[in-house]
Amino acid sequence: MIIDIPTSEDFYTSGKELLDFAWNTVVELITNLDYLGEYGFDSNTVEEVSDAYWKSAKRSLTTALSITQQGVEFILKGRISDVSVFILIAGDPGKWPSPYNGIDLKFSQFRTLDAQDLIKVHDTVSATPLSIDFVKSFNLLREKRNAIMHSIDKSINVPVVEVIDSILFMHKSLFPDETWGQVRHRFLTDSPYSELGGIDYVSNIVCREIYLVFHLLTPSKIKTYFSVDKKQRSYFCPKCYLEASHDIGFEYKLAVLNPKDLDSTKIYCPVCNGEYEVIREECESSDCLGNVISHEDGICLTCGEYSSSHASEVH
Repeated sequence: MIIDIPTSEDFYTSGKELLDFAWNTVVELITNLDYLGEYGFDSNTVEEVSDAYWKSAKRSLTTALSITQQGVEFILKGRISDVSVFILIAGDPGKWPSPYNGIDLKFSQFRTLDAQDLIKVHDTVSATPLSIDFVKSFNLLREKRNAIMHSIDKSINVPVVEVIDSILFMHKSLFPDETWGQVRHRFLTDSPYSELGGIDYVSNIVCREIYLVFHLLTPSKIKTYFSVDKKQRSYFCPKCYLEASHDIGFEYKLAVLNPKDLDSTKIYCPVCNGEYEVIREECESSDCLGNVISHEDGICLTCGEYSSSHASEVH
C-alpha cells in the first residue's frame, strides 16, 4: 500500500513557502538598495550604484523567478489533490514501484505530473477552471524557468519588478481571499528570525516591504493586488501601527479610507487586510492637520499621536 500520502494543504504550504522564499530574495535586494538613501548618499550616487547593483543581482533574480514557478506548481498540485491526490501519480502503471516486495510504498517514490500537464489535469477535474490570463502567465513563467534552469542564456534578463509582479499575480489568482501581506506576516512570525527576538519587528518589516513595492508597481497593479488606490491619501493602519516596534521608527502609511468619501468612517489596510472604524474629528496636535482618528484607541492615523479626550471615552 501507499503511505506518507500528502494532503492538499501540504502542497499549499510548500507552494507558499517557495513564493515567500522568492519574495524574501527580492525584497532583500530592494531594501538594501533603499538603505543607501538613509546612509546619506545623494540621488546621483544611488543611480550609479543601482545599475551595477542590479546587474550583479541577475542570478538572484532569475533564481527567484524559478522558485516562484516551482511554488505555483506545488499549489496547482494542491488544487488537484482537493479532488484526489492519486490523480497526481503519472506514468505507465507498469513502471510504478513494485508493491510485491513486502515493503510499503511511499507516495514520494512515484513520479508525479509534469508541469506542462498540470493546467490540463486541473481543468479536467476541477469544477472551476483556471482563467485564461492565469494560463498564459503560467506558461510564460514556465518557459522562462526552463530557459533559466536548463541552459546558459546570457540574454535572459529578469527585472526585479517582473519577479514581484509574478509572485503577486500568482498568489492573487490562486488565493483571492487573502492578502500577500497576511501571508508574509505569518511566514516572518514563524521564521528562525523571530526566534532571535525579531518577532517584535515583523509588522515593521512587512509594512516596509509593501511600502517599497508600492513605489515600483503601477497604480493599476497596486489596485489589482492590494485593492487600494495609490493616488488616494494614505494613513497609518491602527492594527499595524500598534503591533510595530517604535524603537526603530514606523512611518509607513498604507491604509486608505473606504469608501473614498469626505465623511467616510472606515479605513482599510492592504497589509493586514483589516477594515477599522474611525472618527472624523480634528487631531489635538497643533502640528497635525489630520482628521482621521482610530475609534478603538484614539490614535490619530495621520501623525500617530493619541487623542486624550477620546482615550478617556474608550477607557
